[in-house]
Amino acid sequence: MDSLDRAIDLVARWKADRGKQRADVLARLEGVTKDCQAASKVWQDFLDKPGAPGGQWTIVSWVGPSRAKQLHEINLRAKASVKEVCRLAGPAAGRFAGLDEDVIEMAYRQLKPGESGIDAAKTAVANTQKYMDYLRGLIERVRSAKAPAAGKSPAKKAGKKTAAKPAKKKVAPKKK
Repeated sequence: MDSLDRAIDLVARWKADRGKQRADVLARLEGVTKDCQAASKVWQDFLDKPGAPGGQWTIVSWVGPSRAKQLHEINLRAKASVKEVCRLAGPAAGRFAGLDEDVIEMAYRQLKPGESGIDAAKTAVANTQKYMDYLRGLIERVRSAKAPAAGKSPAKKAGKKTAAKPAKKKVAPKKK
């Protein structure tokens, strides 16, 4: 999520006149948090009523295709919001190449050796909670950022530095 961190750093430095765009970024981040909560609820529903054990290879055989589809749709929404936050921050936020990873835990991965679907669901809930904490931290960074004063312009970099010229020596008058 390097692109998302860069985007939030840029948004935090926006001037006060960009309040509407800042509000859009906050709304998107809060939307991703809600998507994570929805995904966590899907996983928790599975943990509450796990049903019959699935196959030894995939999580989807444990959680079922309808829950897997719900998680997929939630993930697509969340990824779109994260990409929009990066787009709103501007081109300096970086390319979206790092955003190919899923925002939430999906049900399409393979089970690790010795892992059950219930273990995978517990891991998914824990990882989703960590990501929500991360998002809340980003939201707090945007809210608490002090925008540069609108009237002040940023300090300009000094152009070419020249070496200080030595002071001219005063020549003493000649004695007669």
